[in-house]
Amino acid sequence: MKNNNDSAYHPGFERGFGRGRRSGRGMRWMGEHSLIDVRLVEPALLAFLKEGKAHGYGLLEKLESIGLGSINPSVIYRILRDYEDLGMVVSDWDTETTQGPPRRVYSLTEHGEKALDRARRSLKETIERLETILKRIDNSN
Repeated sequence: MKNNNDSAYHPGFERGFGRGRRSGRGMRWMGEHSLIDVRLVEPALLAFLKEGKAHGYGLLEKLESIGLGSINPSVIYRILRDYEDLGMVVSDWDTETTQGPPRRVYSLTEHGEKALDRARRSLKETIERLETILKRIDNSN
């Protein structure tokens, strides 16, 4: 049986978000978004939910505000479902503030806040690595 604490340390890894071999893997820089951009969606969603409850469309708008609005919405909803399975977010139906059909509203749990803190530390380390790579690139010109 899987330990939820272990899977939460690496959210989504066992669900196919991790490394793997597949055709087209070398083309990751050819699309509109790099692999790094796509992976930034995961901590961004947690950060947005730390600001307050939100429904999927609202989260898509927030992704647009940071330049990631063209990420396929199905990816966002899949991440949210995975996060809910891992106990990092909870959802409920908003039947009061919508004029149309009820919408699912997501909020961050304490477990999600801990994952966000780990993501913050990891992102800071990634920034340092990116700066090192960019310096090498700049120095080779």
